Amino acid sequence: MSRRNKMATDAKTAGDEPARVIMWCSPRSVSTAMTKCMSFVDEAEIWLEPYVISKIAKDVHKIYHPDSDPLPTDIDGNEEIYLETVKDLNLGSDIKNFKLDLLSPVKLKQKFDSIHPTKKFVFIKDMAFGMPPSRYQYLPDPSSGFRHCFLIRHPVKTYKSFRKTVLKAVEGLDPEDLPWGFPKADPQTFNVMDYAPPPEEGTLFFFKGMHELWCHLRENVDNNPVIVDIDELMEYPATLLPLLFRALGIPYSEDYVTWDASSDVVRKWQSVCSNVLEAPRYAMWFASAFKSTCFKPSSTSASLDGATKDIKEVAEKEMPYYEEMYKFRITPS
Repeated sequence: MSRRNKMATDAKTAGDEPARVIMWCSPRSVSTAMTKCMSFVDEAEIWLEPYVISKIAKDVHKIYHPDSDPLPTDIDGNEEIYLETVKDLNLGSDIKNFKLDLLSPVKLKQKFDSIHPTKKFVFIKDMAFGMPPSRYQYLPDPSSGFRHCFLIRHPVKTYKSFRKTVLKAVEGLDPEDLPWGFPKADPQTFNVMDYAPPPEEGTLFFFKGMHELWCHLRENVDNNPVIVDIDELMEYPATLLPLLFRALGIPYSEDYVTWDASSDVVRKWQSVCSNVLEAPRYAMWFASAFKSTCFKPSSTSASLDGATKDIKEVAEKEMPYYEEMYKFRITPS
């Protein structure tokens, strides 16, 4: 084990003080299964992607209202604009019970900066592309006690899974039903990056955005953010899961290697919508993870043999960012 990784795992004895963790990841990185695992930690308070949904709300507002001012960062005095925006997010029909303040990065920072010290464990799962440089100011203050963790996965595996999920969602849809002018989906010519909604800020590329955030945190917040490769963890959960927990100051039990298949625990997750399980956006991406019971080795290959053109192109761009972060991952020896 490198000295850097040993410092992370020996930083403090897990359980000595309240644990606060933000796990940054990319889509299709098994992060929701990891979040379900974390849900079974004693007195866990789980947050599902608050920052990325806040950023997507801003992007969606721009798509539907291209000639209007950007979505304000604070909801105070802007409640009607926020209400209109949430209707376009495809998070479910129960609009009246939505927690609109969680779309505001200003309010998110206020919440995470003021978590009561008696809270034993707070875990935020979020997408790194939801935190572009202009939003760094809304990260929790270092005094809040949050540790930052990055969950990485080989870009070829990530984008193969992303392509499969997006193609399934849009194949057969009329392009007129989509607001940003997508072409009709053809499995043979499909380019997954064409179907990523253009962000108002930040990058379309998952690992570039993750690497950018990682560098910012190392230079300004925490010189040793924890990194774990999810494929390695899925291969050796009994070895790497306790190392991850210890590095993050979370009390560990061997019971966390497996968990209940029921989705009931998901209902307790904090989100802008009133019920995560009934939100169409989440069901599209997380249905299998909601029913997960353990970490299993991935069947997706990291090989580019037989890969589609779009996967080859995006993997070439993303690999350098992944490879640099991979060097700093937690390893057993």
